[in-house]
Order: sequence, then structure tokens, then C-alpha cells
Amino acid sequence: YALTPTQNLRAAYSYTLARPKFRELAPFLFYDYIRRREISGNPNLATTHLHNADLRWEWFPNEGEVIAASAFYKHFVDPLEQVLSNSNSDATFRNAKGGDLAGGEIEARKAIGKFRLAGNVSIMRSRVQLSSDEMLLTSKNRPLFGQSPFVVNASIGYVDPKIADINLLYNVVGARIVDVGIEGLPDTYEQPVHRVDLVAARMIANDLRLKLGVSNLLNQSVRITQGALTTNAYDPGVSITLGLDWTP
Repeated sequence: YALTPTQNLRAAYSYTLARPKFRELAPFLFYDYIRRREISGNPNLATTHLHNADLRWEWFPNEGEVIAASAFYKHFVDPLEQVLSNSNSDATFRNAKGGDLAGGEIEARKAIGKFRLAGNVSIMRSRVQLSSDEMLLTSKNRPLFGQSPFVVNASIGYVDPKIADINLLYNVVGARIVDVGIEGLPDTYEQPVHRVDLVAARMIANDLRLKLGVSNLLNQSVRITQGALTTNAYDPGVSITLGLDWTP
């Protein structure tokens, strides 16, 4: 609904499915070389059904600029979770009974001369619903598997056809469950990582574009924790790519 010539109010509902992957269904063990453990599939997994609803207000003050606020809600039936299967941190997959997620997001994009600023912040709260045969799971009141409580993205760009198109990108995701605990074992969380990337491009001819990318400038460590114990940590490193695009 157009509130004014520059403001919209949008509402949406959708219903969709999330099917298990082949390795999550396959009834055999495979070895996880990163976490150094065995993971087994579960052929009895059900397809996850998702109901999605959202409400969004958006304002376009100028061309290429936006300020928006959204509220959203999701209901999950049979959400898929990765669950610890023993004290060796081996894992398998199973469906929870259900789950709910509600949250909000604020987004903005602004142009100041040759600079482009953008960012969005999402705050979420999710809770899983367990059936009677899942009472061995340690946490009865917890977020959904893989669901972070917040996500933050920000970017600043500089655009000048005579120099280059340069963008500095920032991202952080809140702590999220990567293994659901069972029989007294705490849930396993991947801790937040502050990530900064640099992307630059320049036209060097009418049909040639030079591109440079530098990923993970801060080189922060990835940490996976189980209670007060760090079960795995590694440095992903900084990666640099240089490419040439030809568009004849």
C-alpha cells in the first residue's frame, strides 16, 4: 500500500518447505575432518514446513536511498536439528516438534556525494518445541538450531569511474547452536566472528574490468564452545583474489 509517493507499507505471507539433504537422510556414518568426529544420517527425517509472515514500512527519500523497518514471524513444523549422539561429540540429525521465531529489522542506504553508506540490524528471538520422545535433549528451553539472536551488516563504498568502485563490508552474527546437547551434554555454540571484507573494481578498458577482493581482514578466530569449554578453534586466514572480467 502506497502511504505517500515515497513511502510504502508491505505485508506478506508465504508457506514453504525445507527438505533434508542427502547426507542427513543417508543411513551411514561419515567422518567430519574439521571437528574430528563421526556424523550419521537419519532416514526417518521429516520435511520441515514453514509459515512466514512479515510487515515492512519503507521510505525512499532520494534515488538509491531507503530507510525501512520490518517485523517478521516464522512458525516451523518438524524443524531439522543436528544433535550430539554420544560423549565423543559424534552427531546425528532429528526433527524437533516445532519452533517459533519473531524479530525485527532496521535497514538504511544513503548516498553522500561519491560515497555510499548502507547497513541493517536484525534482532530475533526463537524457541524450539520438543515432543515427549525428545526429553533426552539437555536444553528444554533454547533457541532453534542454527538461529542467531542478531545479525549486523554495514558497508561504506566509494564510486568514481575515473578511480575505482571500492566497498568495505562488515558483518557479525550472534552466537548460534551448531550441535544440540543430549543426556547432560551442553549445547554447542559457534561464537560471533567480526568479519571485514574489501572489494574493489576498476574499468581498465571498454570491455575489461579489474577486480580485487580481500576477505576476513581482521583474521578473527572461529571458536566453537560447549558450556565453558572451547571444543574447536581455528584461524580461517585472510584470502586475496585478483580477477579480470572481459565483456566483449
